[in-house]
Amino acid sequence: MQKDLLEQLTRWHENDEFEKIVDKIAEIPEQERDYDVVSHLARALNNLDRYDEALQQLWTIKTEGEHDPLWYFRVGYAYYYLSQYEDAVTAFEMANTLDPEDEDAVMLLKWSRHEIGITNPHEKSMTVQPNAIASVKNDTPANELIRLIKPFQFIEHDSGNVSIILNVGIYKDEVFQTRADEGFEGNGYDWESLAAVFLEEKMPQLEDIVHFDPEADMFCAYSNNREALQKFAIGFKDACEDDAVIRDLFSRAELD
Repeated sequence: MQKDLLEQLTRWHENDEFEKIVDKIAEIPEQERDYDVVSHLARALNNLDRYDEALQQLWTIKTEGEHDPLWYFRVGYAYYYLSQYEDAVTAFEMANTLDPEDEDAVMLLKWSRHEIGITNPHEKSMTVQPNAIASVKNDTPANELIRLIKPFQFIEHDSGNVSIILNVGIYKDEVFQTRADEGFEGNGYDWESLAAVFLEEKMPQLEDIVHFDPEADMFCAYSNNREALQKFAIGFKDACEDDAVIRDLFSRAELD
């Protein structure tokens, strides 16, 4: 019964049916809810922007969660979107300590520190890659995404597809000039060549999900998977901001 319940909760999460999760768990007496069930409830409440309620649930399993990086991640996530950034930093630091490989936790720790003016000189530039934990978390909110990927633009289409575009010619033009003698001009097709190397080397899991459709004056990547394109956009922009990384990737780009 417990296994069937957890599988159903997971399916609802994957289909963004968060209200169903909350309603189903509400039918279970509080004293009969175990750690996994309460964790599902807190995650759903976070996804519904009900952060205070998520924290209330998470505190009921605090003792059991003290060695679980996901418990700290969910606490930090709620605090972050409640604008309680110092508490978010504390939680994400614990999540990072328990699971240093969780790049989503590192990213949100970075955002939280930024909000309270803390910088970490040892923090490395990071590309966001999909991992097993990523599906547990909510998509990056629109206003945060706009800030993170600027000057790229994230566009949602009536068809359900999403795309990112860049009007080329200014941003990172100096990178393309390093191989101007080979014919690179920094046009949309050159950006595609660079993005293709990034995708192959940094996010190979998305190669069949993220596609390119550039024009001479515009770079465009698109997908019917919002989360995948969002992760690509954040990771690619982060790589672009690291001069050593982007020049290394560009050294392997092939002229179209």
